[in-house]
Amino acid sequence: MGQTRLGLRANLPQFALLVGVNALVGEMGRPGAKLLAGIVADAFGLRAAIWTVAALTAASGLIVAVRMYETHPATRAVAAEG
Repeated sequence: MGQTRLGLRANLPQFALLVGVNALVGEMGRPGAKLLAGIVADAFGLRAAIWTVAALTAASGLIVAVRMYETHPATRAVAAEG
C-alpha cells in the first residue's frame, strides 16, 4: 500500500510509525533477500532460488491478507447515492 493511501487510513502517529517500520523492513529486507537467494542458488541452483523468493512473496502476501483489516466503513452506498 502506498504512503498516500496509508495516510488516508491512519492517524498521524500511526502513519509516522508505519512509514518508519516500512522503511526499516525495506532497508533490512533487500540485503537479506539477496543473501538468501544467493545461498539457495549456490546450494540448490537458480530455479530453487526463484521458487524460494516466490514462496516468501506469497507468504508475506498471505500474512498481510490475514492481518490487515479495513478501518473505514464501506463507501459503496455513498458512491451509489451520488
